[in-house]
Amino acid sequence: MDFTPTAAQRRVAVVGGGISGLTAALRLHQRGYDTELVEAADTLGGRFGVAVLGGRQVMTGGKNIGRRYTTFRRFTAELGADDYESFGYNASRVKDGRVLTLDSEKRGQTLRNIRRMGSSRDLARLAAMAARIRLDDSNRFLGSRYFSGVSRRHDRAPLSTFFGRELTDSLIRPMVIRNNGAEPDEVYPGTFGTNLAMLLDHYDQLAHGIQPALDAFAARVPVRLGTRVTGLDIRDGAVRGLRLAEGDGGTEETVAYDGVVLATPAYATAGIVRSAQPALARRLADVRYFPSTVVLVEYDRPVFDENVRALAMDDGPCSNAGSYGMQERHIVRYTYSGREGRLTDLSPEHIDKLTGEVEEKLVEHLGAPRAERVHTLVKHWDAAYSGYVPHHPSFLAEVRERVGRLAGLELAGDYIQGVSIEACARSGSAAAARLTAHLSTPRERA
Repeated sequence: MDFTPTAAQRRVAVVGGGISGLTAALRLHQRGYDTELVEAADTLGGRFGVAVLGGRQVMTGGKNIGRRYTTFRRFTAELGADDYESFGYNASRVKDGRVLTLDSEKRGQTLRNIRRMGSSRDLARLAAMAARIRLDDSNRFLGSRYFSGVSRRHDRAPLSTFFGRELTDSLIRPMVIRNNGAEPDEVYPGTFGTNLAMLLDHYDQLAHGIQPALDAFAARVPVRLGTRVTGLDIRDGAVRGLRLAEGDGGTEETVAYDGVVLATPAYATAGIVRSAQPALARRLADVRYFPSTVVLVEYDRPVFDENVRALAMDDGPCSNAGSYGMQERHIVRYTYSGREGRLTDLSPEHIDKLTGEVEEKLVEHLGAPRAERVHTLVKHWDAAYSGYVPHHPSFLAEVRERVGRLAGLELAGDYIQGVSIEACARSGSAAAARLTAHLSTPRERA
């Protein structure tokens, strides 16, 4: 006979405490499942990068929330932590000695400055892509129909060959370094829609950071921190649980679950599924990740002004320097990423030297004041950004097919729909929906 347990009788696990996992777990909890979130670190938030600078809580990772981030905004609203303040999109760079600023609140100025960055042919190609994104929201994410076509036609060569050198250096490179930590010769045209979409939005920031949302989440959904997932428990071709270990050297135990969402980076997911699906693990391991170091410095006075709040750079390891918030321009975020910014020496002396070099550039290019440092915080990620793979839509189709062979398993993460906060939230929500559909299918009971 058919027997379908109620949602409350089903126990599910979500692995990963970043936005993909948080969104998936909240959705499953709201649908009535006995949900547990498992996270290897000692805190939630993943690459939000929650830390403390001078006694105040800050976010060293993603913190700009687009007005079109509907899935993420619904997540924070449901947790009662949706107090936003405007930040806009404000990014500048120096070209031929002139500071060119792109500002979401100054469209005319932004368009004029973009026109100074490349040839008419390249700008026309860029405008055509932007029009596709505006017409079809799916083009903001990996695997869309339009960018799948771009991938088939152009992913034999990297993005560095797609546009001319002038536009690539002036505009494309800062975009892919900021979003992927990669150089234009390390990513491909078929994933470029995720980068361009970031330029077409207006951004806000959570007035009190992400911590109120994390606290509200932990008050609703059981969380198991400091717990590594060493593998899947597979029986009769279905996921029946997880092998877990507390801390680095804890004793391994097998915990039963009726369904599992792995909301972890591709390389971590590969390690978890390797024994059950070695071919899937090998494919996931193809996804490239790039490191990043963020240095937050609080000064005794504002460094940026309202009109120029960030400066992209291409002549050293620091790829971008920007104000922490619209009204917190005395806190500067220095991001080290891209080929020259993959730091291996994180000693205080080296960080101090690099910071001093960028401070001099801000004085030279922007006329910034020579402010005194009050507090400094350094955060390093060995694998901060996903750079995807060439022919990424084909990769996604192959991953979906292989995951479909293991009933009760779903995947989410930054390589599914993209690295943006919204793309990660969407991937978590979609994984929860697929797992719900699977668990709602009647099972045969003898």
